[in-house]
Amino acid sequence: MSKFNNSFIGPCLPQEVEAINRRQLLLNGAYLSGYMSFAKWMMPGAAWAQEAQSFPLQRKLVWINMRGGWDILEVLDPKVSSTSGIDMIYDYNLTNQLAGGEDNARLGRWLPNMAQIGNDLLIVRGLAMGTTSHMAGSVYMDTGILSNTGRVNSASIPAIVSSEGTNTIPIIQLNGGSDPMTDRGLLKPVSVVRAENLQLYRSMYPNDTEATQRRMEMLDYIKGSISRLKDSVSPGEFNNDRLSSLEAAEAKIRRQFEGNVGQQLALTQEETAAFQDGAPANMRNRGMMQTFALAQKLITGDICDCINLGIGGYDTHANQSANLQPNLEGVDFVIKRFVDGLRAAGKLDSTLIVMYTDFGRTPKINNSNGRDHWPVGGALMIGGGIQGGRAISGTDDDMRALSVNTETGVVDENGEQINPTHVGGAVLELTLGKDYLSYRNYLNSIPALTRLKTT
Repeated sequence: MSKFNNSFIGPCLPQEVEAINRRQLLLNGAYLSGYMSFAKWMMPGAAWAQEAQSFPLQRKLVWINMRGGWDILEVLDPKVSSTSGIDMIYDYNLTNQLAGGEDNARLGRWLPNMAQIGNDLLIVRGLAMGTTSHMAGSVYMDTGILSNTGRVNSASIPAIVSSEGTNTIPIIQLNGGSDPMTDRGLLKPVSVVRAENLQLYRSMYPNDTEATQRRMEMLDYIKGSISRLKDSVSPGEFNNDRLSSLEAAEAKIRRQFEGNVGQQLALTQEETAAFQDGAPANMRNRGMMQTFALAQKLITGDICDCINLGIGGYDTHANQSANLQPNLEGVDFVIKRFVDGLRAAGKLDSTLIVMYTDFGRTPKINNSNGRDHWPVGGALMIGGGIQGGRAISGTDDDMRALSVNTETGVVDENGEQINPTHVGGAVLELTLGKDYLSYRNYLNSIPALTRLKTT
């Protein structure tokens, strides 16, 4: 074959060309139908970020937005009896104590399976949200920054965590997940694989042995060309050259092909069945089953560092019980199956699950037998090796956030109210280490949220 000059080469095998010079290599580095370009932005350790300080990921993160503002009375802060400030529409005797947990560590009546998670589940009550805006509340939890507009110029907690990850997919946004806001002040770049693009992403990968072999041969040739060119320049020149980015991208794509990443993003019937068998008959959001089945596969297979997803249906201004029961029973089922799967794979202690919401619901029932927006919320933290089986902070009889001792989490009038800055700070400390917080000094991790199980 004749030599190519400066024209586009396109997909080819080694035997199909005599040589690729340096200019041609750089011009054609993204030839694999977008693989290299995609890998460039996915690669946390690419050349342009090599000088940034590294914070190795200590735990994976599953970040779950319970969209709409759940009723904390029915989820994580049940009250024993009615007071002048609270209308009760449930029976406290039907609530569920965390298995093996403290006496006051109770979940709502429709969460019996999650209560069995026991010492791997931490209840965070009395979150002072400072807002009753859906957007502002969600963004406050996502970033640790409260804004009346709901718009902030800062990366979200899951984006920060995934930017330090090393798995094939740093972060994936599944159904209902909030915007990860990846382009705002990260030490290292990161991109997102989104649910709506999963089919397209899967189609980029070979689905048979012959196609895989062809692409691996193409990568071998690219790798050899990089190596030869690397030997022809001084180390200083190479470190500052675009070849560094191309080398990192080639290695990234190689790992994706070797790990059959395209297949990992699809579920088998058996994998889906694990989340279907025994599901509540009245479960409304049945798409949750596939979402959590895929999340489990990506975490246990070390394909993904961070899962960002959401579950809606909690803006219950009317018909409170009728709307909440099927939603919570469905969540109770899939979360327990998800946690059981991670535990069976030995991944629960190395995976932190955070369930949060926009805000809480009013203590008073409205004329439509529902509850309206209330500026006090709550969250659940599961796994990650944290010491669970307990509830920290709380609310008074009128559902107002109480102050707590930040070391112990016990209510203390001389302490301070817990808010989303504490949750965000704790998540970063648990996933990236305490030193990372020097880059996010608006977040405030507290020991009550980061206490680990004793071994």
